[in-house]
This record gives sequence, C-alpha cells and structure tokens, in this order.
Amino acid sequence: MAEQNSFRVERVNELIRRELVILLKKETKDPRLQAVDITDVLASRDLSSAKVFYTVPEEQKNSVAPLLYKASGFFRSRLSNILDLRHTPALKFIYDSAPNTGARIDDLLAKL
Repeated sequence: MAEQNSFRVERVNELIRRELVILLKKETKDPRLQAVDITDVLASRDLSSAKVFYTVPEEQKNSVAPLLYKASGFFRSRLSNILDLRHTPALKFIYDSAPNTGARIDDLLAKL
C-alpha cells in the first residue's frame, strides 16, 4: 500500500522544485545547466533526502548528470539559505525520460 505524503512534505517538494528552477536559470554559470528542466521533486518523509527528477535534450543527457552531481552541494547550501527548514535535504538528481518518451509517442501518432 502506497503511503500518502503529508501536506508539509508536498509543500517542501514544491518549494525545492521552484527554487531549483530559479537557481538553475539565474545562478549557475555553466551554460550546459541552463537546458535542465526540473520535472518533479520527491522528498522523504523525514526530509533528510530528496530525489530531483530532471530532463534535458537527449544529446546532453550524459554530460549533464556529472555536473548536477558535482553541483548538488552548491544547490543544497543555497536552498538552506532560502528555505526555512531545520535540515536541508540531500539532493539526488535522477534523469526523467518520461517527457522525451511522450514527445516521441506524439510524433509517431502524428505520422499516422
């Protein structure tokens, strides 16, 4: 049985997602990170960690993953300054292939 997240966890998920989008667009200096789109954030119930799902163009997939891993400390420290939490969750970036798959399916359906 899947457990429902509390309202607080859902609110923190949305805050982290919103702030990461702003940080990626305005405060990162690496142009390769400008193409990253955050699709979802799932924080654990105790808010000790958060899975950050992202998508990028297919050709940049392999080059962006190590950059996000290296920058996770930067993002976490910036989030700790912005968010009013006792402990800022550790961030784990996970590539989200669903948007790319959906676009491919739409293209195939349009050709029919």
